[in-house]
Amino acid sequence: MRSISWHLTSRRSAFVVGFVVVVAVVVVLGMVSSSEKASGEASKEAPGEAPGYASTIEYRREPVGKTSVPAFTSSMGRDRKHVVSPSNGGRAFRGNTPGLYAGVRNRQPCERQGLLHDLDADKKKGAAWSKVQHISPDGIPDFVNRLTSVTLRSDTYAKTYGYRGGVKPVSAVLQAGTAVFVDGRGLPVVKCDSGNPVRVSAPPRHAKPTFTGPEWNGFSRSTVTVIHPATKSAKHLVLVGIGKAELLKRPFGDGDGSGDPRDTVLARADYPKFLAMPGEQHAPRLREAPKVTTEPSDRFTPLETERPSGTPSQQSQPSDESTDPNQQQPQDQPSDPGQQQPQDQPSDPGQQQPQDQPSDPGQQQPQ
Repeated sequence: MRSISWHLTSRRSAFVVGFVVVVAVVVVLGMVSSSEKASGEASKEAPGEAPGYASTIEYRREPVGKTSVPAFTSSMGRDRKHVVSPSNGGRAFRGNTPGLYAGVRNRQPCERQGLLHDLDADKKKGAAWSKVQHISPDGIPDFVNRLTSVTLRSDTYAKTYGYRGGVKPVSAVLQAGTAVFVDGRGLPVVKCDSGNPVRVSAPPRHAKPTFTGPEWNGFSRSTVTVIHPATKSAKHLVLVGIGKAELLKRPFGDGDGSGDPRDTVLARADYPKFLAMPGEQHAPRLREAPKVTTEPSDRFTPLETERPSGTPSQQSQPSDESTDPNQQQPQDQPSDPGQQQPQDQPSDPGQQQPQDQPSDPGQQQPQ
């Protein structure tokens, strides 16, 4: 009897232990599932933000007339206040896109000779300035004389370089209305109010931008613009006239570089086919510039090029810019798609009718 009782007790103990183990496993699995579910819901609750950012990058806001790093030179530019970044900014544009920059007819917002004087007066600053621009100190005059002075129409990502015993870089957002020098590919290279070198910049694709510094009226993280280099050098820039609904053609280098730029007011018949941020800040209401297609030579990872607001359908129709005139030909015969096939024999229009007898080309002669 004792033996039978002992075996029964052992089986009961094993059953109880197994039951406890099963319950523990179920509880642990339930906790893990709840944690994952809560994590997923938390990521969905963040409106307007993509989950899974690998890092964050801080950008310092630089209002017009201010700088977040020590200035290289005295003020060499006239920024314009009360210029609000357009609501259809926040995209990526090539530096030569018509309407990307603004200007006043025959007036340059930056002082070229004053910049050259200050850089030449302090050899250490001049050497540091030229190093950032990837030129030699002796090449500063030629480099500066080839620049073009314009005004930013929208808040723009950049990296500015100040100087105090050495170069002090900072990632920044330049406010709309800032006067800058741009190079032959339309990239801002100098912030004129401080003489600081500027390099194009943008948050990497999987990084979340954060912003510090004074916030101006109308600032929005969704309207900060990215500027890419133009695919090739151009001879002029098309600017939006400040305060007037007109377009100006400004030659690179501000003409001969000796004085104020020699601008030409474009007649309406000479307007470009599209415009960056059209219809904003008294700009003519042309079609919006097409999306930027990035190249391996671009020096940074671009932002998403679609507008944060507006009519995205206008951006998704770059076919209006088609360079293939043959695409317009089928419009003369829209009712019969079969007539598009005899394009291999365009010299004889009578060949369109014997389509019922394609096996005998000799039958085309009696017609």
